[in-house]
Amino acid sequence: MSEKKLDYEITDEYSNEILDIRNKLNQLENGRIYELSGAKMDGYLATNISELRELIIDFLYKIQSGEEGTATRLGNIMRGLNE
Repeated sequence: MSEKKLDYEITDEYSNEILDIRNKLNQLENGRIYELSGAKMDGYLATNISELRELIIDFLYKIQSGEEGTATRLGNIMRGLNE
């Protein structure tokens, strides 16, 4: 395995992605699933697990491929609008 260091902090570059994963985990931890809450907006357990899986896969892909995080991408868009 390569010992190549990243030139950025993962927690800074991918703060939005990490926050999305943290929020989904918090919802599950707090029983925010349809089967327990009865609220359809919470979604079924299987749906929440599928969404969490996709969030993690997307996050890891961005790190592996060196893709910009959402915060950086949106910042670049906003700077472009102000030019």
